[in-house]
Amino acid sequence: MAVTTLWPVLGSFAAAGGTVALGAYLWRRRGQPGATWLLAVFGVQFLLTAGYGVGFLVFDGTLRLGIEMLFWVSYIWLGTLFVGFGLTYTGRRYVIRSPYFAALTLFSVALTLLVVTNPVHNLVWSEFTVVSVGGLSAVTFERQAGAQLILGVTSLGASVGTLLLVDTILSYGKLYRREALAVALSPLPPGIGFVVWTFGVSPFPGINIAPVLFVLHVVLDAYAFVGSGMFEFHPATRRVGNRAAIADLGNPVVVVDDQRRVVNLNPAAEDAFGLSQQTVLTRRFEDCYTGDTVDPTVDRQDVEVRTDTGRRVFRVTSTGLYDSTETHLGHTLVFQDITDERQREQRLAVLNRVLRHNLRNDLNVVKLHLDHIGQQTGEDLENSVETARRNVADLVALGEKARAFERVADAGEDDVVAVTEVVEDVVYDARTDAEATSIEVRGTDSALARTKRPMLEVVLSNLVENAVQHGTPDAAPQQTARADGATADGEARGDHPDVLVTVAADPETVSVRVRDWGPGIPEQELAVIEDGDESALEHGSGLGLWLVSWGVTSLGGDLSFETGADGTTAIVELPVVAADSAVTE
Repeated sequence: MAVTTLWPVLGSFAAAGGTVALGAYLWRRRGQPGATWLLAVFGVQFLLTAGYGVGFLVFDGTLRLGIEMLFWVSYIWLGTLFVGFGLTYTGRRYVIRSPYFAALTLFSVALTLLVVTNPVHNLVWSEFTVVSVGGLSAVTFERQAGAQLILGVTSLGASVGTLLLVDTILSYGKLYRREALAVALSPLPPGIGFVVWTFGVSPFPGINIAPVLFVLHVVLDAYAFVGSGMFEFHPATRRVGNRAAIADLGNPVVVVDDQRRVVNLNPAAEDAFGLSQQTVLTRRFEDCYTGDTVDPTVDRQDVEVRTDTGRRVFRVTSTGLYDSTETHLGHTLVFQDITDERQREQRLAVLNRVLRHNLRNDLNVVKLHLDHIGQQTGEDLENSVETARRNVADLVALGEKARAFERVADAGEDDVVAVTEVVEDVVYDARTDAEATSIEVRGTDSALARTKRPMLEVVLSNLVENAVQHGTPDAAPQQTARADGATADGEARGDHPDVLVTVAADPETVSVRVRDWGPGIPEQELAVIEDGDESALEHGSGLGLWLVSWGVTSLGGDLSFETGADGTTAIVELPVVAADSAVTE
């Protein structure tokens, strides 16, 4: 046999030897992402090249048929394994567990069976014959539809794997530009060999040059995978890190396009806003929740949003998204829950104001009367003592009120609470403290809410106390009368209690309404609570409404007021667990 006819054998064995060398290099790095899959690729590649190198020397028909089948089966699995390598190396391991990769694997198994059973059906090739070409064993056969199908599937797999690598490696910048080109070019030489062999247009009739062309494939792979240290700085860390930066971030993150439509959101956003990614994608974000509108064009803003846990205040940071040509594509919105921080700031401001204003003023009054108490007698003395005692009592009550709130502010777990029972307990205590005031309870026999009972008691106690102070009989003449002699809400004058507490429930909320017929809460008081700001020039006169506001927020509820010349109604709404519509009169 002439030396010139040995090049297919030598080329095949050279490709096999280079494949073994690459495998030995990667064996030390088999724990790195994608290395195990690439070792599997090299294993199949070795079987293909070494097997065909031997095949060039085998003239036995049965054995030569087995070697040809090994070639085709290896050819099939090269594409599938290379896709697996591309997915794991680039940080897309999750796709391997998907139905799509499972379908590709099952299809490869089916093609393998098609090749192995070809002698029965001849769907891959027919008229298989062993011939001698230049002293080498070669085969001729008629290619059937199965051969074209195998070529298409394997070529597609190689293309997908190559695109995954090129896209990811290029994302590292100039560092891997040449290596990316090597990865892109490496499948081409053997791919061309497969094509010309499958269609029978080889420049060397009867000789399959695909195994020989794997030499170029090995050289390019060696440059890309070994020379550049691509397994030292693999892209899986970067891709998984990018995914984790959004998916695993504790803060809600929403990505919107330039039309403010949702294109992505992380699990934290789904939980915070009660959303499902499948239902909100492509919808405008402001249509997906209840609350203030988020303007993506504003870099930093505070918004109040209604969530499953109640009203929450978020600080939203918006970052523009641009492609490589600086075309604006959308915004990334990162939400930071600052509800507790906002309340802490309010508490500090209010307590500071109480110390500077209420405490100073009341103590000044006490001091003034104590200074003159030795100069007074009779009724003047009694008035001074009573005034000093009343101011001291107010300060003690103020401290007790703040202490009661702080005691329950950060304590206790949510529990299912019968709201009407809490109301009745609060009203019972209020009746004991204010015997001259009539307080009536109306509402459902059973309205259940998941809430903290101690905090709910503090909230309702402050509301009822405020109503008692403003709803006494002395305040009743200030109500607005109608021509029929009734008050604005239809109650006949003199027929209503001083304070009316009503409990009602619907499928979503349970509400408690505390109604009095006094002069109404001053607009200044309500404005301070609604704005959430406390200043030296505009502040509430006491802690009561602030404690109510903070408490309702911590319970995940809503607080509102209906006020006018004929009285005030404070409304607390809480998420409902269950309700019974039976009403007690």
